[in-house]
Amino acid sequence: MRALWRGSVSFGLVVFPVRLFGATRDRGVRLHEVHRLDGGRVRHRRVCSVCGAGLESSEVAKGFVLPDGRLVVVESEDVAGLSAGVERTIEVVQFVGADEVDPVLWGRSYFVEPERVAVGSYVVLRDVLVRLSRVAVVRAGLRGREVLGVLRPRGGGLVLQTLVWPGQVVEPGFDFSGVVSGGAELAVAESLVESMTAPFDGSVFVDGYGERLAGLIGAKAAGAVEVPVARGPEETGGGVDLLGALRRSVERVRSGRLRREGG
Repeated sequence: MRALWRGSVSFGLVVFPVRLFGATRDRGVRLHEVHRLDGGRVRHRRVCSVCGAGLESSEVAKGFVLPDGRLVVVESEDVAGLSAGVERTIEVVQFVGADEVDPVLWGRSYFVEPERVAVGSYVVLRDVLVRLSRVAVVRAGLRGREVLGVLRPRGGGLVLQTLVWPGQVVEPGFDFSGVVSGGAELAVAESLVESMTAPFDGSVFVDGYGERLAGLIGAKAAGAVEVPVARGPEETGGGVDLLGALRRSVERVRSGRLRREGG
């Protein structure tokens, strides 16, 4: 696997070189836009909405529309200058409890691998995070931009988890803080949660949509005329007997577990 980034981790006065590798990959089926008549790939042309002229890449710039309607044109060289002071460094700025970072901030994950000469420093940082149940809040220079992130231990190594800037989080517009759940419903819901609780094993989960899409493509390639369509679960909100639905859910989970254990 080829490294996506080479730089260094700055941990106080300790600086050591590392490389980043993508921690996830897209394994889904990718569909292309094609001409239904002859199967040709569709190309999207750049067309000006004012004069209707087709444009070359050299004629296109970025623009920002101000609230008063004026347009500010930003050239590529203007943006390039903004990256001049961004260093390829993952700088630790503070440490926080492992559960203090709101998951809504999580972005992409990268495996952090030390260069051979930096294994000792890398292991010290990894082990102290594990021992104290901390993550390191960092500022990192990636792709010419400064990003916020955390370094966290995973397995035997470290992972850089990028974060969105807190100012990007949108607060919800609904409020039901005055609604209190009933005692009976809450007790049965607790029983349902307990009966469905198990150690997390990600290997048992599959991309159902991706598999169905691959099956659809295979069926069409084989000349199938009709392809089965999956139906989603029916909603049970609104005026449904919540307590009854919860009790039936507990019974179904328990009966399913008995069948698995018995056979």
